[in-house]
Amino acid sequence: MWKFIYISEALYVFLILFELIRALLYKKYLGRKKEILAVCLGVIFFLGFFSWGNIIGSLSSDWSVAQYGLFGMPIFVAFLAYSIVKYQILDIKTLAVQVLVAAITILVGAQFFFVRTPLNRSLTLLTLVCILVFGYMLIQSVKREIQRKEELQKMADSLARANERLKDLDNTKSEFISIASHQLRTPLTAIKGYISLLLEGSYGKVPPNIQDVMNKLYSVNDRLIQLVEDLLNVSRIEAGRIQYNFEETQLEPLVADLIDGFKVAAKDKKLTLKLELPEHGLPKLLVDPNKLKEVLSNLIDNAIKYTKEGSVAILLQQSGPAIRIQVQDTGIGMAPENKAHLFEKFVRSKETSRMVVGGAGLGLFVGKSFVQAMGGRIWAESEGPGKGSTFIVELPLVNTTSKAGKIEKPK
Repeated sequence: MWKFIYISEALYVFLILFELIRALLYKKYLGRKKEILAVCLGVIFFLGFFSWGNIIGSLSSDWSVAQYGLFGMPIFVAFLAYSIVKYQILDIKTLAVQVLVAAITILVGAQFFFVRTPLNRSLTLLTLVCILVFGYMLIQSVKREIQRKEELQKMADSLARANERLKDLDNTKSEFISIASHQLRTPLTAIKGYISLLLEGSYGKVPPNIQDVMNKLYSVNDRLIQLVEDLLNVSRIEAGRIQYNFEETQLEPLVADLIDGFKVAAKDKKLTLKLELPEHGLPKLLVDPNKLKEVLSNLIDNAIKYTKEGSVAILLQQSGPAIRIQVQDTGIGMAPENKAHLFEKFVRSKETSRMVVGGAGLGLFVGKSFVQAMGGRIWAESEGPGKGSTFIVELPLVNTTSKAGKIEKPK
C-alpha cells in the first residue's frame, strides 16, 4: 500500500515536471511562462518535501522525520501568494466572495446543531436557502464584472497597440514625404532656372506664342515648388526639426518688400494692393524674419488668388502688448463653419474648392505653426461667403518663449 502511494507521488511530480517543460516550450503560453514556472515549482517543492519525508520515515522507521515534509506547505503557499500578487493567477475578488459566502453558509448551517423546535429549523433552512441563492447571484455578478473589466482591459491594450502602430505609420509617412520632397525640389528648381533663362532670351529670342506657354510653365512649376516646400515644412514640423533664427526685426520694411513682389500679380487681376502703416513707427519684434515673410507671403498670395475684383489691403497696427498684421480682401469670404478647420492640414473651404485654383491646404497649417513658434497667434474673420476675409497675425512685443539666435522648436 505504501509503495503504491510513493509511486503515485513520484508519478505526480514527474507529470508536473513534464507539463512544466512542455508549457515553457509551447508558443501558446509564451506570455505566461513566469507564472506557470512559479506555480509548478511551488507544487513540486511541496510534493517533493512531503514524499521524501514519507519515504525516509518508512525506510528508517522513524516517522518523526515525516513531519519535516510539512515544510513543503509554507513553501508552496509562498510561491502561490507570489504568483497571485505578481501575476494575478487567481481572481482575488471572486475568491474573497466565495470564501465569504461559504463562511456565512457554514455559520448558518451550524445552527441546525443547536435549534430544537421545528419552527426554528424551518427558519434556519429558509435563511440558508436565501443565503445560497443570493450568494450564488453575488458570485456570478462579481464574475461578470471581472469579465467585463478583463474585456475592457483587452480593448484598451488593443487600442494602445493600434495607437503605437498608427504613430509608427505616421512617422513613416512623414519620413517618406520628407525624402520625396527633397528629391523633387532639386529638379523643380533646375526647371525653374532653365525656364527663366529662356524667358530672358539667354538662348535666343523666344516667339510671343512660345513665350506665353513658357510663362504658364513657369507659373505651374512655381506652384509645384511651393507645394514641395510646404510638404517639407509639414514633415519638419511634425518631426520637431524646424530651425528658427530669431532676431530683432522692424516690420514696416519687411512687409513693404513683400508687397513689391506681389504688385505684378495684383495688376494682372486689376486689383488694388495697398499698405496701411501707423502714424508712429512700430517697435522691433523678436521674430524669425524669413518665417514671418513666408507666412505673410502665403496670406497675401491667397488674398490675391481668391479675389476677383476689388482690393487687397495689408494693415499694421499696435494693439496693446502686441502688433497686428491684417490682410484684408474683398474676395470670396468664408462660411462660419469653415473657420474651425481652416488651419488644419489638407483642408480647403468649400468656397475655395469651387474656384479652379491650385492648392493643397497646407499653407495655413504651416503658417499657424510658424506664428505659434514665434509666440503669436493667427486667425481669420469673415462676414460670410462673398463678403471678403481678414487674416490676422498677432505677435507679442515681448516674446517670452524665445531668445535671439538659432533654435529648434519641438513639434
